[in-house]
Amino acid sequence: MKYLSALLLINLFFFSSWLNAEGQNIPPARDKYQLLTMPYNQRQLTLYRGQLQAKAGYKFAVRAQSFNADGDLVYLKNNGTGSVYHYYFINLRYGLTNFIEMGAETNFLRRGIREATITVVSTTLTSTDRVTVNKLTESKGHGDIFLYTTVRLPIRYKWFDFGATGGLFLPSAKYEPQKPANTITSASLSSADTYTINLHYNNTNGYGVPVYLVSAVSKCSFRKFSAEAEWAMRTPMKEGKNIRWEETLTEKAFSYYDESYSYLLSNIYTFDVSLHYQATGWFNINLNGSFFRTKGGWTEYWGNKYENPEKRLINLEPGFELQISPSLTIYQVAGFPLSGKNSDAPFYVFTTVSFNMFPFMR
Repeated sequence: MKYLSALLLINLFFFSSWLNAEGQNIPPARDKYQLLTMPYNQRQLTLYRGQLQAKAGYKFAVRAQSFNADGDLVYLKNNGTGSVYHYYFINLRYGLTNFIEMGAETNFLRRGIREATITVVSTTLTSTDRVTVNKLTESKGHGDIFLYTTVRLPIRYKWFDFGATGGLFLPSAKYEPQKPANTITSASLSSADTYTINLHYNNTNGYGVPVYLVSAVSKCSFRKFSAEAEWAMRTPMKEGKNIRWEETLTEKAFSYYDESYSYLLSNIYTFDVSLHYQATGWFNINLNGSFFRTKGGWTEYWGNKYENPEKRLINLEPGFELQISPSLTIYQVAGFPLSGKNSDAPFYVFTTVSFNMFPFMR
């Protein structure tokens, strides 16, 4: 009995020690306040398990310059063709686990591009005709719905993270252009006839075909500093069909008819690199470099296929992240064009409001 009692005491000692060690290995209960207020330099690339995020953003751009085919900067304000650009988007994401999330996004676009006014004067022995042509091309409407899934490394984030995204733009938005709204006015004087032709074209915002998106992103952090790099590519699933409006002018009135044509969207490549400084737990400052490029694709004109012109644009984007409350965060970035080719070069301000919550966590 003496030896049995001693053995029992020894077993109880080791059993209690094992329970204590196991208790120390049990992960602490998740604190949603801590997760919602996680600063950027300590935050993983995807949402946390059970986290729901809703984002809404607005981008205001001033199209005052562009880059031509030689990469030279053209100042549009000099010939009166400057314009503004309005872009809105909404995004909804949900964290299935700590390393898998799903999301959906769509947008709304509104912009108008006015070309330089052209005036032609024709003089005969008896009269002078003066014809002025104004051209405005508007793009307006909802964009396609984008569905995607993001996966990151299934490890706890400390200083390095990596994620990949795959998604599809569903052709849910209108993509065929609306009938033009051209007008013509005239005025007759004793020795001259004056005509003003206003060409007004209306485009939509959809791709017209399904478009794949794949991307990869990595992030490194050291104390209050972080660096993030992201590469993305969009490519069409197949060729598309659209219509092009043709017009004729007879007796001071326009008549229209549409013609069908084929097209293949260009591939779109983007690459972003950003440096972040976590000034405080609720304020993050960043400087981003953004590269945009299109390549490939073609458009049919009169039965012939013509390659789409390649576009490039590099922007410098300073910005910040400001957490107003545990659930509400504001992001803002300003874009400054540095170089490009066959592309508009607007200055823009992009503001995003993010609302976060854990709907199933008490």
